[in-house]
Amino acid sequence: MSKLTVGIIGDGQLGMLLCEAAPALDLATVMLTSDQYCAAAQRADSCIEGAMDDASAIEALVDACDIITYEREDIPAPAVTVLRRAEQAGSVTCHPSLDVIELIQDKARQKTWLAENKLATLPFRIVDGSRQQLQQGAQELGFPLVQKAPRGGFDGRGVQVLKNADELTKAWPGTTVLEAFAGDFCEIAVLIARGADGACTHFGPVGMTFETEYSVLDTVFAPADISAEQESEAIDLAQRAIAAMNGVGVFGVEMFLLSDGRILINEISPRVHNAGHYTLEACHSSQFEQHLRAVTGMPLANAALKTPAAMRNLLCTPALKKEDKHRDAGCETVDETRVYWYGKSPARLMRKLGHITATAATREQALQRVNEQWNRIQDEANKA
Repeated sequence: MSKLTVGIIGDGQLGMLLCEAAPALDLATVMLTSDQYCAAAQRADSCIEGAMDDASAIEALVDACDIITYEREDIPAPAVTVLRRAEQAGSVTCHPSLDVIELIQDKARQKTWLAENKLATLPFRIVDGSRQQLQQGAQELGFPLVQKAPRGGFDGRGVQVLKNADELTKAWPGTTVLEAFAGDFCEIAVLIARGADGACTHFGPVGMTFETEYSVLDTVFAPADISAEQESEAIDLAQRAIAAMNGVGVFGVEMFLLSDGRILINEISPRVHNAGHYTLEACHSSQFEQHLRAVTGMPLANAALKTPAAMRNLLCTPALKKEDKHRDAGCETVDETRVYWYGKSPARLMRKLGHITATAATREQALQRVNEQWNRIQDEANKA
């Protein structure tokens, strides 16, 4: 009997780690990739080479697998059209659903959906870029004001802060989302795993810090430094959101914890998430295993945290870029940490080249370990 085959759209580190989790579940993987020689594609059992908007490549992926999932949410309209037609013909099943993908990939739709479903989020307005609507939105929401592009923004891109009325001249044209500034806040995330039968479990909450200049996720620590009541509230809010959209798979629910104690959803990602890499070492099952279980109809596994942990992204700094050393994909244990390299080349500034994880008796000790390892890697790069 042939193995159940999961097709993965996207060839980054998330897809690579999904492929690495598949053999233990007796699953085969086939990846849609723009480069069959990239590190992620080498981890799949097979690959289809082509762009995400290449209808013929999507059709070939459908023919090669039973279930399709994604490592990113920005699935182009031509791919959605082919996949929806294939689902209607009974050729393949897509998880999360295409309706969920279309909802989440558009931040204006996502914010509107959150409000309509009474899921706590910051006040916002959708504007068309006209001076009148920008001024009206600013008057209603106040300054500073956050402007978000509806599509394509991630890792700090597609987001800008407008500090006062004069800066409205810097506002992007076209339809965008204006959002009230969160003020003094910290960021947390809850990862939800949900099966097609409605069974649900969670990882988290975890605390997150960001690289200031580029707003890219820098460190994650588990458990988050919040009260038991806040933990329960965050989990409940995340579970209600994913149940409301009938989500299947792992979803990253990013949240703001405001200075007044309120917890609000920032945004939702319909896929495994950078904030969940620590689960490989610190939990009874990883987010990658749980996602594959959920999308293939297997029972969900135990997601409980075994030990406090921390993760730090290996973001490409000037020192690492200057080093210009291509590191093969893989991981190694170094001084009580695990160092993962994604095999990415070239090394562009702030590109995620890998990550470091550590477990310890406390989250503070785990953070210290990943930071020490980060400093060692930077020192070596500076000396190269």
